[in-house]
This record gives sequence, C-alpha cells and structure tokens, in this order.
Amino acid sequence: MSQSDMTLRFDFNNETRLFEHPVKIIQTSQLTQVIAKLAEVEQAVEQGFYAAGYLSYEAAGAFQPYYQTPAQGEMPLLWFGIYHSIKRIDAANEPAPQPIALEEWQPQTTIDQYQQAIQRIKAEIEAGNTYQTNYTIRLETDFNQSSSAHCYDVYRYLLNVQQAHYAAYLDTDRFKILSASPELFFHWHQGTLTAKPMKGTAERGTSSQDDLVRRDRLLASEKDRAENVMIVDLLRNDISQVAQAGTVNVEKLFSAEQYPTVWQLTSTITAQTRPETRLTDIFRALFPCGSITGAPKASTMKLIAELEPQAREVYCGAIGYFTPDKEALFNVPIRTLMVDSVKNRARYGVGGGITWDSTAEDEYQEVLDKAAILRKIDLPSQLLESLLLREGSYHLAELHLNRLAASARYFNFSFQLNHVMKRLEEFAKAHPDQLWKVRLLLSQTGDITLNGEIITPLDQSLTASWAEAPVNSHNRLLYHKTTLRDHYPKVTLHHECLMYNQRDEITEFVNGNVVLLIDGQWLTPALSCGLLAGTEREALLATGKIAEAVLRRDMLSRAEKIGFINSVRGWRDVEWDGEK
Repeated sequence: MSQSDMTLRFDFNNETRLFEHPVKIIQTSQLTQVIAKLAEVEQAVEQGFYAAGYLSYEAAGAFQPYYQTPAQGEMPLLWFGIYHSIKRIDAANEPAPQPIALEEWQPQTTIDQYQQAIQRIKAEIEAGNTYQTNYTIRLETDFNQSSSAHCYDVYRYLLNVQQAHYAAYLDTDRFKILSASPELFFHWHQGTLTAKPMKGTAERGTSSQDDLVRRDRLLASEKDRAENVMIVDLLRNDISQVAQAGTVNVEKLFSAEQYPTVWQLTSTITAQTRPETRLTDIFRALFPCGSITGAPKASTMKLIAELEPQAREVYCGAIGYFTPDKEALFNVPIRTLMVDSVKNRARYGVGGGITWDSTAEDEYQEVLDKAAILRKIDLPSQLLESLLLREGSYHLAELHLNRLAASARYFNFSFQLNHVMKRLEEFAKAHPDQLWKVRLLLSQTGDITLNGEIITPLDQSLTASWAEAPVNSHNRLLYHKTTLRDHYPKVTLHHECLMYNQRDEITEFVNGNVVLLIDGQWLTPALSCGLLAGTEREALLATGKIAEAVLRRDMLSRAEKIGFINSVRGWRDVEWDGEK
C-alpha cells in the first residue's frame, strides 16, 4: 500500500472526519524515541497541519520510566499521519452496512488462568499493592479477508451495532484498527481539558422494563460506584499535574450510558490547563488512562505486566487527532479490533476492573458481555405498531404509543410524541369511516410512515398448532415490535402457530398473545417467558379479566378454552389443530 492510500476515519461525538493522503507518517517502535516523535507531531500541527493516529499502551514507559508494561508487540508504539486538511462527511447518508458475523474467537487465556489471575490480584489487594486492577485478556481468530475494503466494511458494521461515541478506523498498511470505543480519554480545546472515565458495566435487559431495572441496579451498585470513584480520584490527581490550581472539577459523577449490549457507568472531570501546557505534557500526566490500569497506577501496571503475557498494543492506548486550532481529542481504545493483514489474524482485547469484592464468575461474565459486539447483532431499522382505527378513534392509542416510546428508548431511536400524534390525527381525519388497520413505522431518525387497510369481516374460524422449534427467551427482539420478523414462523389470518421457549414454556402466537382457560381462570404467559407485551393483553390484565402465569407446554391439555388476542382483531376463540 502506498502512503497516499492510507485512510483514517473518526466518528467522534456524532461527527465523521476523514483523514486522507498523508504528507508524512511519523512512527516509531523504539521507546526512547516516543517523546521526540510526539514532539515532531506537535511541531507539524503548529505549522498548520492536522495529525491523527495512535499510541500503544506499551508506550507508557516513555512518559514515566517507572511504568512497567507487558513486552512490546509488533505494532509501532506511536503512529501518526500528518495531513493538509480533513474531510467532514454526513454518515447518515451512507448506505446501511451489511451484517457481518465475526465468529470462532478463541480466548488466549484459559478459565483456570483467569481464576488464578483473579486470586493473585486479590492477594495483592490484601497486601496493599493495588486497590483495583484492570485485568484484560485477548481473543483471536483467523481473518482471511484482511483487505482494506473488507476491514472498512467490518468497521462500519461495528459502528452501526455498537453506536459508540468515540469510534475510529485506522488503515496503517499492515495493521488495520477498528475501534468501536465508547470512552473518551481526553478532549483538550482552548485550555479546557475534559476526561470521561468509564468504569462499571451491566448487561442490557431484554424488555424495556427489565432494561431500566438493570440500569438502576448499576447506578445503585456499591461495587461499581466504588470502582468508578476510585478511577475518578486517580484521574483528578493525574489532571492536576497540568491544571491551574483549583480548577479540577467533577462535573458529573455516576452517569449511566446506554449501548446496544451494555450499560456503562461514567463520570466527567474538567480542568483549565496551565498556559504553557503542551500535548506531550498531557500525555505525560495522563497516559495510559487510569480506567484501563487501576489504582495506584504504577504498582498496578507492574502487576498487569506480570499477569498479562501478551502486549496490549493499541488496545488500552490512545487513538485520536490534533488540529491546528489546538484541539486534541483522543479515545481509550476499548472495544477495539486489531487486524494483522500479513498474518491474516485479528485480535480483540477485553477486561474489567477487579476489586476485593469481585468474583471470577462475575468478572468472566462481564468479559463475555463486553465481547458481545463480536457476535452478529440484529438491530431493527424500523419499529412497528398496528392500531385499530374505528370511526376516527384509535383503540388503545395510549398503550401503543407508550410501547413505541419504550422501544425507541431501548434501541436509541429518535421519537417525538407530538409528531407521531399529529400524523395519526391527520390519518384519522382523512379516514373517518369504516374499520382500519393502521400500520405505523418509526425509523431510527424519527421518520414516520403510515399505511392503512380496511378490516374485512372474518369468514373462517381460527385454528392453531405448535411451532416447529422453540424461541430463545433471551432474544430481545421477542419483546419489541419491529420489522425484523425472521425469527417468527409463517402464519395466515386463519391459522396460527403457538410458540414456546427453550424451557418448554408457552410464549405467544405469532400475531397475538395467547390466553388459556384453566381451572376457571384465564391465564396468559408471563413476559419473562419471551413475548411481546401486547396492548390488548395489557388492557385485559389491568381489568383483571386475565392473569399472568408461567404456562408449560403440557398445561395446554388442561385448557378448557384457548383464546387469541390482539388490539386489531380483539378476542378470537381458537380451535386446536393437532396434539396438545
């Protein structure tokens, strides 16, 4: 690859910047040259150029000689391109990326090794050598399609499914870096320095209600709050080395940020830097970020060097850019994929903060949660509601709009209630007569599409039989109404499939909820079994006409009657077709 072909892309803070055709590459694999090369980068920026690139974690010893790191890997310790200009693009106009499955990842650390490392960290905590250690492992896989074009497609897919605020793609010839990082290392502009450490993680819930419970549990977690405040104190101390006296301030403590697979606990610290401060001074004070080392930093980094056999390289280093108007913006490269196009291998680092209260089981689960972006993630492009319009009035409109709003929050869709209501009112005024099924589609950007069809009387009874295969109650798409429907069996208006989950619990029909009359009481499956909270179901639960229960498949034989319910067709009696 020629130097002119190297492309860097930064998707920081919802703005996309491209750095193309570098006039110069500044890089080094020698620790003793890191400071000089970074000064060379600063000099180029002072001359009116733009600089963009990365520092590897193992460059830390250049800034503080007592910082110990794992043995250096094959990537340069420092790599920056120097550019005449940058190009801003509107990523919203790009075609949607195709789903890409990144499978067959192999942990380079066994479970036994992981447990032994946790035990060692706890022993060091007991000895007073560390309070919190950010212990990480590596996952690797073959990556035969390591061309620039394919790596760029993978990056765009990760950007789409992770929805990270500080994502970046760096094509440096042999090494391609695909960073879907949610974490800001620092932003330095016009003398204001901002850091936003991220510490504390919880897996997203499946339903909207379960999701908020998990968020609130994270915010209240003593363990996660203790981890977060430890790192906040560390960064306050680091920042004070370049700050004007009395200006270091914790702007926000304990904010929960939503990402497609996890909730993250963040805090925000600001300060005013001293007039003589240079970029090298900031890196000397802050690098590497305390959120990916632990505290105290020096002794904990020594422990990490002993426990982690592989270099972290750009993972846990810093990726960012520096502009002629003295703005520097760098992320902490977590959730970052490194592709070696010579060896056709990809590496992904993942880890978490270990404290005295940590357990190996919980921490290993957190590692799996954070690695979830490597799996194929189905994110809907549209949310869906089907409403009954009767003589100008919508049936259960409030419940429909509440459900739509909850799913919009869950999937990070733009949703403006007044706009949606206005569109529905316009449709109702234009169709004042007859019965209509109104199909409402909401896009990620908040655009509304309405379609209507006249509801005709039913001329056949409804039959039903078992679905051929179970659904997975952990599939979050079951809990939200979207245009992604491939996980549902094919049915007709007159024949339905009754679904069940991996525990042999009844869930729902494809186009409606199920109710069973057992021992004189109408029962409907509990939401946790894996189903959509239908609006007709919610209305009937509120009146007490039906009740929730966990219904096993073998309980169908006890049902005196079977009912199908949804808000468009109401309540329909079901004739069972086949063995119960």
